[in-house]
Parts: sequence; C-alpha cells; structure tokens
Amino acid sequence: MEIHQLQYFVAIVETGGFGRAAERCNVAQPSLSQQVIKLEQELGSPLFDRLGRSVALTEAGHALLPHARRILAEVQAVEGGLLKDIEAGHGRLAVGAIPTIAPFLLPQVIEQFSRRFPGAELSVQEDFTENLLRELVAGKLDVGIMSLPIRHKQIDVEDLFTEPLLVASPRNHELISRSEITTRELSDFPFIAINEVHCLGEQIQSFCIQQSVDIDIVCQTSQLVTVQSCVALGLGISLVPQMLAARDRSGDIVYRMVTGVVPQRKEIGRAHV
Repeated sequence: MEIHQLQYFVAIVETGGFGRAAERCNVAQPSLSQQVIKLEQELGSPLFDRLGRSVALTEAGHALLPHARRILAEVQAVEGGLLKDIEAGHGRLAVGAIPTIAPFLLPQVIEQFSRRFPGAELSVQEDFTENLLRELVAGKLDVGIMSLPIRHKQIDVEDLFTEPLLVASPRNHELISRSEITTRELSDFPFIAINEVHCLGEQIQSFCIQQSVDIDIVCQTSQLVTVQSCVALGLGISLVPQMLAARDRSGDIVYRMVTGVVPQRKEIGRAHV
C-alpha cells in the first residue's frame, strides 16, 4: 500500500468519479485506475462498485476511508512540520570528517552554521574514510568530508579542493638559509611522518616513492598536532597540509613550498547519500 494510492482512493470518493479524481490529482485516468486496482488486489477486496460514470463505496471501501484520511492527514502534518523546521533553521545535521581535515576546516564551518541556524542541532564525527562511508550509507551521517576518490553507487560526491603540502622545519633549522627546497632534499633530514592509516600519510608515502625520495622516518604518529610538536622541538622535518600551516601562530616552525614537483593533499570531497 502506497501513499499515492490512498490519495487516489480518497480523491475518487470526494469527487465522485475516476475522471474527476484524475484531474484533481493531475494524473492520467488509466494510471489512476491501475493504482486503485493494485490497492484493491493488495487488500483482497473491491473498494468501489462501478456504476457507469459514477461509483459507490463497497463495504471494504467504507471501512478503509477513515483510515486513509487519517494517514494522509498525518503525512501532510509531517511534511508541513518539516518545511517549518527547515524555514526556521531547526532540525539535526550529522557531519563526518577525516581527522586530518576536521580540526582545521570544521571550526569555522560550525561557527557559521550555528550563527545561521541557532535552533539546529549539529553533531560532528571524526573518523577514517571507510568508516564515514559506512555511516553515510547507514543513514547515521548526512554528509562527510574526506579524501577522494570515492566510488560507491549509493553516494554522491562533490570536489571541494586540492591543497599543497608544505615543508615544516624548526625555526633554527639549516633549511631556513637555503633559497629553495627541492624534493630530493627531503631525504637529507630526519622525517616526522603521519601514519599511513590516514589518507594523508598514504599520499605522502606514495609521493616519496614516485619521486624516488627515501625519507628517514624517525617518528611516526597518528596526529598532525603531534607531528607539529615534534618538528617544533627540532626532532625532524615533515610535510604538512597548507591549512595546518595557516593556523599556526606559534612562530616555532617555518613552512615553505617545495620547488619542482609540489606534493599535494589530493582532492578533498563532500560526500552524501
């Protein structure tokens, strides 16, 4: 039993015929008739006695009518309530983001969202891409921000941006005196790496392999803020997203572009069902 079948049924009762009901519902009469027949077959009983151009309710039709009207009224109330919530900025939005993006991108987004929709409830979940995809498909998240490519039949994806990775070094490091930093020079110094469980860590490793750069990893961590702290303490250099550098006000680290082939955090996308 479907909502539009009940709508057709009630329209026939209220207009007194299939033709007038079809006009009211803005649907072709054969299509309306077919849907009513399907409803009758599902219920196992005719709903109308066809009397030429007019119709009369059967006993089953009389029994169904109040239930159909109540269901349609409840559907209308729900739809109206949703529209009011949307217009008033109420409701709930569940957002997921990968951990190497969330701290740098989401605070400003959350601030803007809260200012625009003060009555709305916003929940944020940080997790790896594969887990966020699972939550999206399950309906537990409304939207996710993660690394591309994403290939899933149930999920729509929009490209957001690609950003360069910068060389992060302590302020007193010898790299500071050089006019430029090449990709090859990354292998000359101890390297602080983000773990490959993150898309970012995997992308950095892939870049180094493609450029035949054998980095000397002395520390591997799962948090970008730890990478940042290790660099500030002089334990090594690293490659970090530009958005991390933009938010660093400590003055303990210098961030510079690599000349030649520039490493990048590959496309970041917005995914939703």
